[in-house]
Amino acid sequence: MNHIGSALLTLADRYNSYGAQLDATRSALLPIVDHEIPDAGMTVDEDGNVTAPKVPLGVNGQGSPMTAVLVQQILQAQADSLQVRVKHLLTQFGETETTAAQAITTSLRDLDAYEQHPDAAPPPAGRVQAILDGTAQLPADPAALHDFWDTLTPAEKDALWQHDQYLGNRNGLPATDRDHYNRIKLDDELARARAGDPAVAGKQRDLQAIQDTIGNKPDRMLLLLDTQSGAMTHAAVGIGNPDLSANVSVSAGGLNTSVGNSLGNMVGEAANIRQVAQSQLRRLPQGDPRQSQQVASIAWIGADLPQAGLDHPGDYVDVADDGMARRGAPKLASFYDGLGAAHDGSMHLTAVGHSYGSLMTGLALQEPGRHPVDDLAVYGSPGLDVSTSHAPLLAGLPDVVDRSVPEQLGLRPGHLYEMSAHGDPVAHFNAFGPSPDNISAFTHLETGATITSDGVHREESVGHSQYPRVGGNNQLRTSGWNIAAVVSGADRPIQVNPGGGPLEVSERYAHEIVHWLTS
Repeated sequence: MNHIGSALLTLADRYNSYGAQLDATRSALLPIVDHEIPDAGMTVDEDGNVTAPKVPLGVNGQGSPMTAVLVQQILQAQADSLQVRVKHLLTQFGETETTAAQAITTSLRDLDAYEQHPDAAPPPAGRVQAILDGTAQLPADPAALHDFWDTLTPAEKDALWQHDQYLGNRNGLPATDRDHYNRIKLDDELARARAGDPAVAGKQRDLQAIQDTIGNKPDRMLLLLDTQSGAMTHAAVGIGNPDLSANVSVSAGGLNTSVGNSLGNMVGEAANIRQVAQSQLRRLPQGDPRQSQQVASIAWIGADLPQAGLDHPGDYVDVADDGMARRGAPKLASFYDGLGAAHDGSMHLTAVGHSYGSLMTGLALQEPGRHPVDDLAVYGSPGLDVSTSHAPLLAGLPDVVDRSVPEQLGLRPGHLYEMSAHGDPVAHFNAFGPSPDNISAFTHLETGATITSDGVHREESVGHSQYPRVGGNNQLRTSGWNIAAVVSGADRPIQVNPGGGPLEVSERYAHEIVHWLTS
């Protein structure tokens, strides 16, 4: 896809996305203004101020002044409540309208520039030329880079890509530009790999897996492509545009995850969770402004991960060590920050981590600075390297009570979720501090079979790998439903033993851990 096609898609996405948001807000506002307020005998002005009717102190000696005062207070409280709702929706409509106007104006400006200069271009401006000359650098901070990028012409952006063909990996760039430049680079590297170029010859399988995953699918976005910086190929693929989606998730894989072997499956799982999350939003009550919100789900393999052979216990050195997770955590944290910098309007971001990927996710959230993550959902987690109260790690593994855990992760209490399936020994390793199933700050979610609020039978997740996968009925399991519920924020995740006492880990898990490590 060329720049003009990409710009047209972005423009269409912004019209559709913001149009739906404005329509949802309007649909929520009109019933209040047209029915609730007049039916209560009240009036509302154009600024959203609601006025209650005046109750007379008494007519022809009927009714006491005290009764009239009490009735007036009740009516005023009702008017105040209606006014809060109306003003909130008016503010929301105005903010969305302003953001939409700015975003659409930017898209129209870009489209006009691409139409005027599809190939030829004027010379780059001073700062861009300095970067091309090697005397200056692009801003490293995602927010600063995003602001700088917005000042550039299409030709200047292309010149910077020619200077650094991994430009699309820069956190803070708009998703459409990342996808545009990374697809060009993918075609280049795949062609060179097929031709035997030594620089990428060993990466052909990974590159082909990326190509097969994104293809010509307009809803797939290649947000990261890196065959050079690590021992493994790195990639991130989004389903949906994260810049325009109100709800975004980033899933980090764990042990034995690689681009060549895992990317296609991870993207498929992310697509299924996105579909269910969007269906949860669509089933919200009529007039709920969230009903039209979009979801974008990202599969992230942006760092090297342990690759262990199950038949060789010695291969578990990397799994038992947090070194790879610590090296990958800054990259994942920066990726989160880039999503926040590039997003149009407010964003609800969920960090999702499986197995060793949950450790990397936990460490990423502990990276210095404030990150835009709102919720954390981990499953099959061996620990997050968080500091907790010291507690025995054998014989019952009592629940670890430590209210500082949300603060360490930069999250609000009540926004940490974990799942530990039956037969998953990794979820009880306690290898990197207590596993989340032993930390009371986490909401413990169900993995057993159930029927969810949409009437669908959800199968149980068993072992370490089934959490995000569909069951035999081709529906997400209970665990997948729970992930989607956290991502959408539209449905209540199903908890284990809600309101009950601390979860206990029986002796059976100790045997499972030993068996898993030695078999």
